[in-house]
Amino acid sequence: MIKHKSFPVWVFLFLINGFVLCAGFIILLEQNVNALRNTSQDQTEENLRTFAYALSPLVIQHADDINKFVKDIASRNPDFRITVINKNGVVEGDSDAADIAALENHGTRAEVKAALGGKDGKALRKSTVSKDDVMYYAVPVVINGENYALRLSMPVKTSVYFSTNVRRTMELTGSIVLIVILLVSFFVSAHIVHEIGELQKAAGKYSNGSFDYKPAVRSPRELQELGNAMNNMAEELKKNIADITEKRDEFKAVFSGITEGLVVFDEGMNVIEYNDAAAGMFGVTSLQAASSLAGFVYTADILSLAKEAVKGNPLPEEGIETEVRTLTASRSLLVRCVNIARQQKRERYLLVFNDITHLKKLEKVRKDFVANVSHELKTPVTSIKGFTETLLDGALEDKDTSKHFLEIIDSQSGRLMNIIDDLLTLSRLEQDSKLPDMIPSDIVGATQKVCGTFAHAAGEKHIVLSFSTAVDHVQVLMNAGLYEQAVGNIIDNAVKYCPSGSEIDCIIQKNGEHAEVIIQDTGTGIPPQFRERIFERFFRVDKGRSREEGGTGLGLSITSHIIQIHGGTVAETGRTDGKSGARFVIMLPVYEQTAL
Repeated sequence: MIKHKSFPVWVFLFLINGFVLCAGFIILLEQNVNALRNTSQDQTEENLRTFAYALSPLVIQHADDINKFVKDIASRNPDFRITVINKNGVVEGDSDAADIAALENHGTRAEVKAALGGKDGKALRKSTVSKDDVMYYAVPVVINGENYALRLSMPVKTSVYFSTNVRRTMELTGSIVLIVILLVSFFVSAHIVHEIGELQKAAGKYSNGSFDYKPAVRSPRELQELGNAMNNMAEELKKNIADITEKRDEFKAVFSGITEGLVVFDEGMNVIEYNDAAAGMFGVTSLQAASSLAGFVYTADILSLAKEAVKGNPLPEEGIETEVRTLTASRSLLVRCVNIARQQKRERYLLVFNDITHLKKLEKVRKDFVANVSHELKTPVTSIKGFTETLLDGALEDKDTSKHFLEIIDSQSGRLMNIIDDLLTLSRLEQDSKLPDMIPSDIVGATQKVCGTFAHAAGEKHIVLSFSTAVDHVQVLMNAGLYEQAVGNIIDNAVKYCPSGSEIDCIIQKNGEHAEVIIQDTGTGIPPQFRERIFERFFRVDKGRSREEGGTGLGLSITSHIIQIHGGTVAETGRTDGKSGARFVIMLPVYEQTAL
């Protein structure tokens, strides 16, 4: 019988303990490495997902040159790769490839297929170049109405920091080695997890749009570099977003502040944007109330111009003129339409509205003025010429006839001089950029003085001209000469055109912060439809009677300009006591002296 030689106890214990310790060390090491690898992979996946969703709006904005944009974004970190694949699997942008046309079709990649299908896709596989494990993460992106996949990738080794050569000879007792290894592994793992947590926290804040947070990653070096890269990326994103926001705000400020009306619409005749001037022209209060161009402009001429622009037909360079009527006003507009941009395969057009209402009104006033002044000047000139020719033809020999004709010529010459003087006064009031000298004056005394000036003329026509006041003194900042001329024109008209036996009342009272001068008579009055027009140049309610009395048709127009210069208003309101007659109300601001 053969007997086997037994081993010494110390050998047995050494082998067993050594095996157990080695096995425990290996198992513990493998567990730590696996745990760290899984955590790092999860973190890498989360980072790539966060970066992908952060980059997707910027990729859409730079759709015109995706390849250059992704290369610029990834240029700071060579391990970070960005790829944009269209719905056919063709790569349209890659941060690493020098020639994207040489890249193979990516449509069969699992993560790409998922992203093109509208879901997030991920994959972990060996790189065909470095043979390292690479994490791929793809998200769906819609660019110009087409489905794209935005894929981000980075080697796992850049995030997983562990050593596979940390196995050492276990010379100490198993328990001490195991404890030391456990403690070291624990602290190392805890530190790395903490650093990764900082990066995860930063990524979460970046995904929420807060780019001011800076992850405090000190070690290992790779994680520190990743943290620095994230900081740099956050600064760049923050700067880009700030620049975009600033430019958008500047554009909105300029767009809103332009005095011309602007309306942007697309080829579907839908209103995209408009400024305040356009809203005021068409009485639009909200975009919801005017989502269609027809609901905004509601004018056939403008809609026809817009349709011609959408069709691509040539448009008049000078634009078109059209009338627009709203609930509050009627305007004359000069309208032009231009093609401004193509976005998401849809053309956009700009309607430009220039409000020429005031120009049209001035043109009409100019034409009316020329016609009226020509007519007013022609009448006395014709009379003067006619009677002069009669005298030259022989009437000069008849002393009585020639005297009568000369009196008529003198009267018509005086009338012509009055018209010229009034025209010069109006021209001076309208064109003189300097305000006349004004000093605080008592409006009660000034008005009473004017009434006294016309007392004799009123008495000759048996007209009662009375003056009354509810206050003793009211200070108004005025030019006394101009004010007396303005009030005198109204009283002079009342004396001229009121029949014998009429009454003219001049009343002064204080109305809040204004002095109120009321001049009313018991004459025939002014029809309501003419009350606003009587302040126009040469406007006459009764043309024949007005000329017979020697009026120039400019007195009330001069009065209106003088009162406006004084910061006041004048209006004919009609009598409020039921009697017939005219009633003029002048309102001037009361001068309040500031105490020193």
